[in-house]
Amino acid sequence: MMLIQVVNQYINKILCWILAIFMSAMIIAVVWQVFTRFVLRDPANFTDELSRYLLIWIGILGGAYTFAIKRHLALELIIPHCQRRGQLLMSILINAIVVAFATVTFIYGGWYLVSDTLMHGQISPGIAFGSHHLLIGYVYLVVPIAGVLISYFGIVEIITDLIELFKGNHPLSSAEKI
Repeated sequence: MMLIQVVNQYINKILCWILAIFMSAMIIAVVWQVFTRFVLRDPANFTDELSRYLLIWIGILGGAYTFAIKRHLALELIIPHCQRRGQLLMSILINAIVVAFATVTFIYGGWYLVSDTLMHGQISPGIAFGSHHLLIGYVYLVVPIAGVLISYFGIVEIITDLIELFKGNHPLSSAEKI
């Protein structure tokens, strides 16, 4: 388990850095857009689309990151009142649902979206590298990437909970101590 924790920390650091770089790039793009529009009176064409695409990547990768560090939105009405065994079983069930959802919608559906848009050659009109426009499929690539990350962290959590469940040494939950 120690190796998995090290790998998870490494992935989380990489995600954190990528998100910080994308946030910085988005801020720079928006500031440049405002500067060119209001000071130079000649707005930059690419900054609007670039900031939009970066926001897509930040939002979806940020969701995977928050799931990885267990800071995602959750309704915890029942779990705190269960015994530790019940908490583990609920966690396994919830993570299994999340992994199934991420696999079907993010990985399978996202990969279909990426391959379909790349196959049709859909381009971004505002972002070009030389004479080649950015293909929109590359913007959508964040969806299957986030799906793989969410599924990975969900599976790791399921395995961790199963190991703890089968060990049988369950400390009392906070609700049981009262």
